[in-house]
Amino acid sequence: CPGGGSITVAGSIAGNVQSLLDAAAASGVMLCGGGYRDPQQQIELRKAHCGTSQYAIYEMPSSQCSPPTAQPGSSMHEVGLAIDFTCNGGGTVSSGDACFGWLSANAADYGLYNLPSEAWHWSTNGN
Repeated sequence: CPGGGSITVAGSIAGNVQSLLDAAAASGVMLCGGGYRDPQQQIELRKAHCGTSQYAIYEMPSSQCSPPTAQPGSSMHEVGLAIDFTCNGGGTVSSGDACFGWLSANAADYGLYNLPSEAWHWSTNGN
């Protein structure tokens, strides 16, 4: 990340992600964030966002979690093909901020697409 830190992603998209980060920084938008997460991290997120029951962790629709959180084994983060972007050294990207505007206008050029229900979440397939 231009402002410090790093994002771990699959090797197949690493070059595009680096180019996106560099282009954003050249435009005055400092992006960083979280990419790959292992299955246990996904389970912990489901517990925190959805509940701790077997149903909540493994079966409940992600839309019933707050915030929405993919079921373990189905997150693009678990294969390194998604990033939850942070904006200008602060919190996650929000719709309407400069980072979201830049990503909306440019991310597709680098093979990343937004999950409409989560302004911060960008992946290779929009999921």
